Amino acid sequence: MSTVLIIGGTGFIGKEMVKQLAGGQETLLLLVRSQEKARSALHELLPAEEADRVRLLKGDLTEPALGMEASDYEQALASDVIVHAGGTMSVTMDRETAKRMFVDGARHVGELAERIHREKGLRHLIHLVGYMSPFHDNNVDMEADVYRMDEFMKREPEYERMKFLADLYVRQQAALCGYPLTVVNPSTVIGAKPAGVTEQTGGLGILVDAVRRGWMPVVPGGVDHWIPFVANDDMARAIVYLIRQANPDSGTVNMLEDKSAGPDMKELLTVIAQALKVKPPAVPMPVSWLRALMKAGGGKLTGIPPESLSFITDRTFRTDETKRLLKEMEAPSLGIRDVLPMVIADLDHRLTHSGCPEPAGLRRERKGDLAALVLEGSGAPWILVHGLLASADDFAPLAGLLHERSGRPVWLLDLPGFGRSPALPRHGTLDGYAAAVGAALAAAPPGATLVGHSLGANVAAVAALAMPQHRLERLILLQPVLHPPRRRRLLRLLSASPLAAKRLLRGLTAGALERAQLQDGAFADAGELPSGYAERIVRSLKSPRIAAANAELLHLLHHRLPEWTQQVPQPGDTPACIIWGGKDQVYSIPQRIAETHNVRVVPYGHQFPVSHPAATAELLSGLSQRDSHLEAASS
Repeated sequence: MSTVLIIGGTGFIGKEMVKQLAGGQETLLLLVRSQEKARSALHELLPAEEADRVRLLKGDLTEPALGMEASDYEQALASDVIVHAGGTMSVTMDRETAKRMFVDGARHVGELAERIHREKGLRHLIHLVGYMSPFHDNNVDMEADVYRMDEFMKREPEYERMKFLADLYVRQQAALCGYPLTVVNPSTVIGAKPAGVTEQTGGLGILVDAVRRGWMPVVPGGVDHWIPFVANDDMARAIVYLIRQANPDSGTVNMLEDKSAGPDMKELLTVIAQALKVKPPAVPMPVSWLRALMKAGGGKLTGIPPESLSFITDRTFRTDETKRLLKEMEAPSLGIRDVLPMVIADLDHRLTHSGCPEPAGLRRERKGDLAALVLEGSGAPWILVHGLLASADDFAPLAGLLHERSGRPVWLLDLPGFGRSPALPRHGTLDGYAAAVGAALAAAPPGATLVGHSLGANVAAVAALAMPQHRLERLILLQPVLHPPRRRRLLRLLSASPLAAKRLLRGLTAGALERAQLQDGAFADAGELPSGYAERIVRSLKSPRIAAANAELLHLLHHRLPEWTQQVPQPGDTPACIIWGGKDQVYSIPQRIAETHNVRVVPYGHQFPVSHPAATAELLSGLSQRDSHLEAASS
């Protein structure tokens, strides 16, 4: 059984490595600055029994002996493999900080590796660097002193310079000591497939932010330039494979596709703009011109660091070793086109809600082409669909209570363009939104219960009508919208144009939203409003993607809402139940629906799943239990 020391194990790439290694036989040692924070992160990432198997060594990459106490250093000396993925990603890092982080850090790792190899033999050192490094297996100058190479890449960012000098130092030390070294050069790392959850906003996130704010009116470099990408899980999978090699060879692996296989800058910016529902840039500009513009003050004005332009290149890279490794692993190509829209939507959401806490206890996944929050459980899942001005996050309290009562899995879907889901490629229709939900439902086992709220109930109903009856156990509609709103004539006028509606929504204030929702009976009184509810909605509408999706649904609601007979399953279709908040002042149930469908009225406002999650969970789980009792009796 091997002992693996991972430096940078709680970073973006490191956590994915630990996740993939956790079920194996290796003893995992993680060098961490804070054991408390690292333990908390591990328990969010792994099952408790696997998280507790990981040993945390408190230390600091920039300090001699990696900042470890003697007892922890003794544990590190037992390592068979060292993975050095340490160092903060910050393209604006100053010289001294970058030198301590990367060059001094490489020296301290090298000293540990040398001692291990001298005392017991180090099986493998794996060093993560970057795809722009000029060093490879055949150009290492063994006489070069990295501490005196002041002219090396003098015009490049200190972050890049020091990482590459660290690359040279590690190569020199491995050659002197004689242990196997693999240098892995990741391209720009994005979230793991298939969900694309990208915690690290400093890479592609800089470009996404520039496009969504309208600060990228040109195509840097044009079609001859590109940014290579690699998905986090593909990256980690390759490293795990290298860790587990019994007799590794030294070499360099560039973790990227061939230039011809990835999107060029024009295509990339078009994909980003389409995902964000903004106009794509079309005019090319030389990267050198753009960098000069950013250095002249444009960087401060736009928030685009001149250093970030170093990731845009017209170069091609050697991928022979990468292809050989992927073939040996029997792994697919490193293609990212399918996951890219998910990554862009996730980054847009993170940038919009920067600093806001994540819903606790739920995991982000992909269902069809929709982002989802998921709680694990046994049996068929509850699948919840939100409505206008909402997202999956709003149902997190309800999800936890449903899970407690039933033990079943819960899926909270983000409709297209909402939350973290990519927008529909064209203008949204009820059928288009329903098709996206239907594709997510196809990933669920038979017997799921589909629950939709407000206009999301309409979407859920249309999706249910298209599903084979055995796929769904029940359809529950919470406050479905069965006619256009009876108030807000000005809003109806403005919503005739989705563009005008988008501008209206982006200018909405939290106070105006609260007043409108109280007047309309969305909440019975101000005390029912969850803390920060209106502020979260208003903040989300600063995203052009989310504002556009809400504007489309607002237009649909006021001007293109189908007749109720085309939306609500009839008796004999999938069993359907309507739960209605009687304090709603804007919507009501048509008499024919009330006479032909199972309707239950509760003393709440339109937003009762948000204002009264416990009561809603009790209603939903009660309906499900009653169905189970009826099935048992009939059998």
